[in-house]
Amino acid sequence: MLNSYPLLARIAARARTTPDAPAIAVPPFEASYERLAVDILRLAPRLAVCGERTDGLREARVALLVDKGYLAVLGLLSIWAAGGLAIPVLPSLPIPEQAYLVNTADCALILVDKNNRARAENLVAQKKEGEKLKIMEVAVEDLVEEVGDAAAALEALAPIDGDARAMMLFTSGTTGRPKGAVTRHSSLAAQVESTVEAWRWTQDDNLLHILPLNHLHGIAVGLLPTLWAGASVEMWDKFDADKVWARWINADGQRPITMFFFVPTGYSRLIAAHNAMAPERKAEASAASAKLRLQVSGSAPLPVSVKAAWENGIGGGQVILERYGMTETGLIAGTGWENEKRVKGCVGFPFPGMEIRLWDPAENIIITARDIPGDIEVRGPQVTKEYWRNPEATVKEFRDGWFRTGDVGIFSGEAGEEGMLKILGRASVDIIKSGGEKLSAIEIERAILELPGMKDVAVVGVPDEEWGQVVGAVIVTDRETVELKTLRDELRSELAAYKLPRKLKVLDAIPRNGMGKVQKKLIVEREFASA
Repeated sequence: MLNSYPLLARIAARARTTPDAPAIAVPPFEASYERLAVDILRLAPRLAVCGERTDGLREARVALLVDKGYLAVLGLLSIWAAGGLAIPVLPSLPIPEQAYLVNTADCALILVDKNNRARAENLVAQKKEGEKLKIMEVAVEDLVEEVGDAAAALEALAPIDGDARAMMLFTSGTTGRPKGAVTRHSSLAAQVESTVEAWRWTQDDNLLHILPLNHLHGIAVGLLPTLWAGASVEMWDKFDADKVWARWINADGQRPITMFFFVPTGYSRLIAAHNAMAPERKAEASAASAKLRLQVSGSAPLPVSVKAAWENGIGGGQVILERYGMTETGLIAGTGWENEKRVKGCVGFPFPGMEIRLWDPAENIIITARDIPGDIEVRGPQVTKEYWRNPEATVKEFRDGWFRTGDVGIFSGEAGEEGMLKILGRASVDIIKSGGEKLSAIEIERAILELPGMKDVAVVGVPDEEWGQVVGAVIVTDRETVELKTLRDELRSELAAYKLPRKLKVLDAIPRNGMGKVQKKLIVEREFASA
C-alpha cells in the first residue's frame, strides 16, 4: 500500500514546512504549495460527488479536458486524491480524435473549464444511447470551501493500493491506432522518483514548462518530478523562441529559470532566433543560457548540427542532455550527468531502477557485444502492466517479463566499456531491409540534416522487387532545388554507398500526427506509391 499517493504526501509536507513556497506559476498567476494543497482538498470531493460516489472514484475514468494552466495540474492531482483514473486530453485535438480517446477509455466523467465546455458537450452527444458520460465544469475562482489544515488533511488521505490504476496515456499511434497505456500508482511513483534522482532536482529548481500535458514528456518528465522535489514550475501554453531567450535573460528580476526541457525543433528555433539578434544581445542570451542548471532534449533525435551549434557558443557552452523514454515505461535512459558522457547520437545509460537488454530475435539470445544491433527490451518498476482492455497487445509486448519497446539499438563502444545506448529506430518503420542489409533510417536522417539548407527530413523504406526495400527520403529545404544525384554526392563522405537514398521527394512539410510523430507509413503510401 502507498501512503496516500506519495506525490500528494510530498506536496502536503512542503505545504506544512514552507507554505508560501511557490509551486505553480502561470504568469501573472502563482500558486504556493499551501494554495495547491487547499485547492486539491476543495476539488477532490466535488469529483467524487459528481462521479456519484461518497467513497471515492475507485478508478472511474475521468477525462481531463482543460487548457494548459493551473487547473490542468490541479485537476490531475485532484482526480488521484479522489481515487480516479486520469485521462489527459489535449484541447486542440480534433473532435474525432478526442472522441476516440474518451470512448476507448470508457470515461464516466469529463472535467472541463469554460473554454472547453462546448467540446465536452459534443463528445457527450456522440455517446450511444444508454452510455453515460457526465460533464463537470470547474473554475478555479469558484473553489472557496473551507478545508482547515490542508497539509494534515492531505496526509490523512486513505492509503492507495500501489497497484491501483492512476493514469492512461495514449501511444503516439505511428504503427496503428493509439493504445491506452495504463500506469499504476506504484509505477508512476517509480518513474517520477527515478527522474528526480537522475537529474538531481532540488527545491531551488524552477522549470520552464512549454510542453503539452497529455503525454509522458510534459507530465511524468517535467511536471510531476518538479512537484515531487518541492520545486517550482512556470507554465507557458505556447513556445516563442524570442520570449524564451528573454525569460532566461530575466531583465525584470523574476525567479530565475534553472531547467528547460523541450524537443529538438524548439532548440533549432532558439538557434534561429539567436542568429537574428544584435551582437550585444547574442552575448547576453548565451550568458543567460549558461546559467541554467540543466537543458534536456527529448521526444525525437537531436540533430548533431543543433547539438554542436548549441555547445559551441549559442547555448553558452551548455551540453544538452538527451534521454529516451516511452509512454509505457517512463524514462528508460539518459546521457550521463557529466558532460563528457553526453555523447552525440546516444541516449545514454539506464535510469535508476531500469534494466535494458538487447535481444537477437533470429538467434533468440541476449546481445552483450558492443555495436551489435538488437531489439531493445526493458524491465523495472516504472513499466506499465497493461494496455487498456487490450490483453492481446499486452501479452504481445512482453517477453519473459521484459517489455518489448519495438525499437532497435546498440550499446555503442564510443563511451568505453560502459556501453551507451544508441537508438537505430523503430523496428516497424525505421529499420530498412535492403539487399540483405539492415539500415537505420535515423542514421540517414541525421546525415541529411547536417547538409546546408535542410530543415526537416524523413527517411523510409520503399518497397522494391529487386532489393526488398530501398531508401526513400522526403525533405523540407530552403534550397531552390535539390536533385537526387546531388543529395547522394553530398552524403558520400558520411554514409556507405548502400545507405544512400534512391528515391527523393521535396515537400512543404513532413506529415506528423497529433503527437508530433512522423507518419512514415503515410509517406510511403502517398509519396512513393508508384515508385
